[in-house]
Amino acid sequence: MSIKTLTQNNLTWVNIDKIDEEALEFLKKNYKFHHLDYEDLISEQQMPKIDAYKDYLFVVLKFPHWKTDEQNITSHGVDVFIGANFIITIQHTPSKELKNFFYRCMNNRKVKADWMSNSGFLLYRLIEALLQNIGPILNNLGKQVSTVEQKVYKGEQDTNVIKELAIYRRNVLHFRRILDPQRYLISNLANIRKPFLDESLSLYFDDINDYLNKIWAIIETYKETIDGLHITVESLINQRTNKVISALTVISVSLLPLTLLSGIYGMNISGLPYAHNPFWVWVMFIGLATLIIFMIYIMKRKKLL
Repeated sequence: MSIKTLTQNNLTWVNIDKIDEEALEFLKKNYKFHHLDYEDLISEQQMPKIDAYKDYLFVVLKFPHWKTDEQNITSHGVDVFIGANFIITIQHTPSKELKNFFYRCMNNRKVKADWMSNSGFLLYRLIEALLQNIGPILNNLGKQVSTVEQKVYKGEQDTNVIKELAIYRRNVLHFRRILDPQRYLISNLANIRKPFLDESLSLYFDDINDYLNKIWAIIETYKETIDGLHITVESLINQRTNKVISALTVISVSLLPLTLLSGIYGMNISGLPYAHNPFWVWVMFIGLATLIIFMIYIMKRKKLL
């Protein structure tokens, strides 16, 4: 069964592993939520938000989730209904963190009595626990950025490094896209006044907001570093390409006089100088080649090439 219930005094916590017909029927039968909230529950493109009603709040949360097999960051969504004597958590995809949090609360009486003293405090503990997963993901991103930075400045600008840089840049952007709305959402939770979210809880949500702001500052640093590495790699590749083009241009231009001379003497034109004296023809070719090599040498000495 995807619906589990935990009760402490007059507070009930309902945890739903996945949203299906059974879960929707359970919610409609036992609670009087707005019909737009049910539409949001079955929507696959939910945005983080808070909908405030007279007796409850509907909160849509998104958290970064690291997919090891794909080396990618995705978002994990949790919808929360919270009122004076209930809190309902709904997962769109199973969350190991939320499952561990629920069973810890269920199996430890002291933790249960502490966390479930108030629905607002339980929401704070829940968000705090889910945000703890951000730390390892952020550390992993930091290691990736440091690794690719070392490769770039060691002179490795091959296709693999460019691909790695693009993947890490995508992960950082995904992380920012998920984290940014949560900062405003938690800030709003700190300022909402309900019987189950009184002024004393605003300090706890402010603490979470400060933590998110610190994480945001770090991820911004990663973004700036990757953007700088992207520009650096692009500049180094352009410089290397320009050197190759310059070398090819010098070779092409150097061969033009010799090609012209060989073209003239290759035609059946009477009266060409030394046309019947191969020695002096070769002298002209060698002299012209020597002059070209000397000019290239002078240009390299003056760093024009």
